[in-house]
Amino acid sequence: MRAAWHATGRLTRSDRGSSAVELAFLAPAFLGVIMLIIQFGLWFNAREAALAAAQAGARVAREEAGDEPSQTWQGDASSTAESYYRALNTHLLGSLIATPAGSPASGNVGVTVSGPLGYSVFSWFGSTWTVTETVTGPVECFHPAADGEACGPGGPAGAGGTGGAGGAGGTGGAGG
Repeated sequence: MRAAWHATGRLTRSDRGSSAVELAFLAPAFLGVIMLIIQFGLWFNAREAALAAAQAGARVAREEAGDEPSQTWQGDASSTAESYYRALNTHLLGSLIATPAGSPASGNVGVTVSGPLGYSVFSWFGSTWTVTETVTGPVECFHPAADGEACGPGGPAGAGGTGGAGGAGGTGGAGG
């Protein structure tokens, strides 16, 4: 830097070039924050798509688990979740795995949908972001309560939920 004597007799220094130095320090940090915001948006959107697919699968699981003595509800619920995700026409998840959750004997059934995030802003770090969403709910039982029949395999009437009451709740999370 070039020093100059001021009229008062003090030595002053020029501020020329300080903006370029500040920009060199602040630009990478600013770009990093922007990339984090974009990555969070991708993760959040993928989480919502996985949750919607899990809800669709859980709806089928809740309806079929109480009426079918065989275990076909598991395949139907998983395939419904997978086809719902495909119908969304998104590639936010690299691959989708839908697995049945719960059992009619416990009174709660549902679907867990998981998969790696399809897009990453930070792919050069080699990290994989996984999205997992689980939706479960009570087994639906569609017959009059006066029948006295068991709802589902081995459960008493009304033990697994009755005709359409209740909603599916979702839990889930993701990790990097």
